[in-house]
Amino acid sequence: MCKRGSVKLKLASAFVTIILLSLSAQAQEQLSSKKKVIFDQDTEGVIGGNENPLIMLLQADNIDVMGVTVVTGNGWLKQETADVLKTLELMNRPDVPVFMGSEFPLVQTREELLLLTKLYGGNRTDAYLGAYAADSPAPDSLVPPPGGFSKLKPRPGHAAEFIIKTIRENPNQVTLFCGGALTNIALAIRLAPDIVPLTKEIVFMGTSEHYQPKTVNVIYDPEAAQIVLRAPWPKLTLVTVDISEKVHMDLELVQAIVNGQNKPIADLHRKLVLDPYLQHHTADWFRMPDEMTAAYVIDPSIFTDTRRLYIDIDIMHGMNYGASSFWDEVPKSYGGAPWPDQPYPGIQKPLPPPGARIANVLWDLDIDRFKKLFIDLMTRPQRAH
Repeated sequence: MCKRGSVKLKLASAFVTIILLSLSAQAQEQLSSKKKVIFDQDTEGVIGGNENPLIMLLQADNIDVMGVTVVTGNGWLKQETADVLKTLELMNRPDVPVFMGSEFPLVQTREELLLLTKLYGGNRTDAYLGAYAADSPAPDSLVPPPGGFSKLKPRPGHAAEFIIKTIRENPNQVTLFCGGALTNIALAIRLAPDIVPLTKEIVFMGTSEHYQPKTVNVIYDPEAAQIVLRAPWPKLTLVTVDISEKVHMDLELVQAIVNGQNKPIADLHRKLVLDPYLQHHTADWFRMPDEMTAAYVIDPSIFTDTRRLYIDIDIMHGMNYGASSFWDEVPKSYGGAPWPDQPYPGIQKPLPPPGARIANVLWDLDIDRFKKLFIDLMTRPQRAH
């Protein structure tokens, strides 16, 4: 090759290198601008209320799912881990690490929860207790997910350790999505309390001011819930049962998913949801609290009203064990004035307990926008990675 040709080749090579470096910088900048999220969840099932929010977050252009941390709740830890690994395989996302967390609550036992239910009744109309129910399978029982077990494996180490490490390496950037019992988060706090002020926001799907004070994600581990909800987070947001009752899964949403372009997810919804419904012509369409939590993380503007309330969890063993209580930030009974320093004569001072924290409680939402976002993320083609 002549000298002139060699120079041209070197110039072309340098030009290509510059272009590649530029594209790499753009990709890094785009990635850094995404909201970093740890998905802490009782990931029962391959689709449904516990997995659909993960699919939404994976499909959202503005979200970077740093990892999935699994906790016993609706199902036992080992089965939930098998299920979420299968979901990630179907979504072609082997890059998302999965960490197994807590198999049992901090203090409460399965037997104690069953005894309290027998003594005082169920926490709602169906007395749902998830993994802790009397007829649930054993913790080590495993059923293959649809299509068989995934080839993906969980990463070594406990979920709490991953949470600590990720927050410390990304200070003031990580949002904690908490869709199940708060055991993993409570353990992380106890091991490393320094992560609390370093967390951008924690979003918990649980508690209820009116409809269901004893919500499952709290009664699974009341002590963990109190530890987490009393921690001084920079921002604590609650998706309550009350707001989640505003939207239920329905036939229209399922049919949209089945007709969508995310084929593995569409096929599963047809097989596991639509076909059984059409055969039996009946379904107990459940509310969508976990999907709402994902929607809030992706686009908070969908939620049109937020109240600031004190929140605390009752851990006294008895009828109200695991119940959530709320207090207005500014009590209406005093004409919008701050809480009085002294009680009125003969009246107990109506203060929240000293450990209670202020939470941003989602109160209302644009239902049409929520459904539009949900359908879009559940039906769009899988993102390339």
